[in-house]
Amino acid sequence: MTFLYPEFLFGLFALAIPIIVHLFNFRRAKKIYFSNTRFLRNIKKSTSQKLKLKHYLILLSRLLFLSFLVLAFAQPFLPSEDKNPQAESVYIYLDNSASMSNRTVSSATGLNQAIDYVTKVLDLYPTNTSYKLLTNDFAPFSNTLKSKDEIEELLTELKQSTISRTFPEAYTRLKSHTLRQSEKSKDVFIISDFQRSTIGNADEWRLDTADQVFVSPISFDATKNIFVDSIYLSSPYLLANEKNQLNVILKNTGDEDASNLPVKLLINELQAASSVVSIPANGTKELNFEIGYNLEKINQCRISFEDYPVTFDNDFYFVLKLEQKINVMEINNGDTKSSVGTVYGNKQLFNYTSQRASNTDYSLIGQVDLVILNGLQQIDNSLSMALNRYVDEGGSLFVIPGNNPDVMSYLSFVPSVKEVKQDTTMVSVSMPDLANPFYENIFENTDEEIEMPTAKTVFSWHGQQMDLLRLRNNLPFLSGFNQNGTIFILASPLEDRFTNFHRHALFVPVMYRMAAISKRTFEAPYYSINSPVIHLKIDSLNKKDIFKLTNQESELIPNQRINANELVLEMPKNSMNPGFYSLKRENEEKTVLAFNLDKSESYLAQMSMEEIKAGFSGDENVMLFAANDSDNFLNEVKKNKFGVPLWKYAIILSLIFLLAEVLLIRFL
Repeated sequence: MTFLYPEFLFGLFALAIPIIVHLFNFRRAKKIYFSNTRFLRNIKKSTSQKLKLKHYLILLSRLLFLSFLVLAFAQPFLPSEDKNPQAESVYIYLDNSASMSNRTVSSATGLNQAIDYVTKVLDLYPTNTSYKLLTNDFAPFSNTLKSKDEIEELLTELKQSTISRTFPEAYTRLKSHTLRQSEKSKDVFIISDFQRSTIGNADEWRLDTADQVFVSPISFDATKNIFVDSIYLSSPYLLANEKNQLNVILKNTGDEDASNLPVKLLINELQAASSVVSIPANGTKELNFEIGYNLEKINQCRISFEDYPVTFDNDFYFVLKLEQKINVMEINNGDTKSSVGTVYGNKQLFNYTSQRASNTDYSLIGQVDLVILNGLQQIDNSLSMALNRYVDEGGSLFVIPGNNPDVMSYLSFVPSVKEVKQDTTMVSVSMPDLANPFYENIFENTDEEIEMPTAKTVFSWHGQQMDLLRLRNNLPFLSGFNQNGTIFILASPLEDRFTNFHRHALFVPVMYRMAAISKRTFEAPYYSINSPVIHLKIDSLNKKDIFKLTNQESELIPNQRINANELVLEMPKNSMNPGFYSLKRENEEKTVLAFNLDKSESYLAQMSMEEIKAGFSGDENVMLFAANDSDNFLNEVKKNKFGVPLWKYAIILSLIFLLAEVLLIRFL
């Protein structure tokens, strides 16, 4: 036990006063006159013993009363294990991510409870203490130390953030920027919901041992939530007045079934369809909406439902665009009818042109989305230069070799290509990796017994390629090489004596997907706000062009750069909200983009106290609190930061002994 004001202990010398008073009172003789004292001798003896006991008890009560009164002024306390009792400044990380909108046991939102915690922290320290407040927005105010009044003002303006942060990311930012060179001791408060999906790997939690760290997890009453996991079209091409199907996958992260949940599809803010769905606990459910009629060129779509108490992900935004035709050019020898021309013969989807290699109009190459070299034995230098320039500008090239190709002429496209010695054995193609985004939604099932095409190759290659198809002898059959554009290469000519790939059911979806991702204006239907960059293909770009993102509330100019026909935007995620943004060049709208919160934020499951303790294992400077309201939080911080104060107990005991003295005088 130690004392906050030990100088008050000199007041214990005052204990001599009642002792002296009592001693003098004991020695003072009192004369009592009686006519005859012979009958009073026994009574006098017994009364004298009783008076002595009473005086001693009164003396003891007065001594104890004064002793505990002096101790109360000295403020005794049991010291804490805090190694930093006199912190010069306080650093606070307050997690204000969207998941903090969930309800706690006290029915308050996690964010409001966290703000109450910070308010209690401000009352703990002297008025001259400096504070640093960091939220998920990494706002500029966190770069400077603030006074108590300034922090209180910031708390009144604090809102939920659309950004998720891992603990290492937040702690590194909290500790970054030396705010005061003379600053030696700091208290660090971490207030977060410790969401499993966003907090990061606990093995990477590293703290500065020079600081005293107080960790207070915000515990939710329940972690159930329903959100849109993904959407996709049954047909990748959305055509005007042709029926298509929008597939919506909903996920339930709760431990209870969700029954009869109304779900609406809105297109351009008009309700286009609705459904009622029941989702099993910790399960998913797929909804199907028919669309395709009365669509505009660009359609702003939204999936909407009502799920309480967590509502931040009840709306899911995406954009559907009527497909423009994909421009495809095939360069071949013109000897036979091409299977490529058969695939791309759908005039509603493709503008297909075929040119002979000996008479190619090079000026048309830069105007198409996909160029296909089919069956050429040799590629002359002028065509090779034109195609390399096309790929450097972001174009897509599909190389199908001839039956007796000149390998040297193909090296300008794939430097690692080499000739394969022919044999008469056909080798089966292995089942593709369905986790590859190239095959997303191509297969309705994953039957491993499907009969795959066979081939014998004339080409092989190696390097940093994206394998789309491989043979069972482990040689590549179809690969993609990402440069500024994309080069696809096939290992066999599309001739019956080399392969039956062009006659297989897999050929058409592979060729369609290749054309779709080669579209120069290809865009995803939606993006995450946390996406660092977005790549857009826009025609007629100029290096001096400046693009803006606008909606009804704000206008943003993101960091941007132009690479050939590709626009690269660095997203200003700190300033964005879920919804639709128009991408404009000057006053011309080029496209509309949809943004949603990162899906990981919708998984509300939290780390347990045991897991959090394990994450900070070995850090003696960490104190972990399990408070469920602000008052409990305050008491736990006081106990761990300042120890256990005993002055209240001293006052209570002093009053008890004062009362005892009064009772002794009155009744004994």
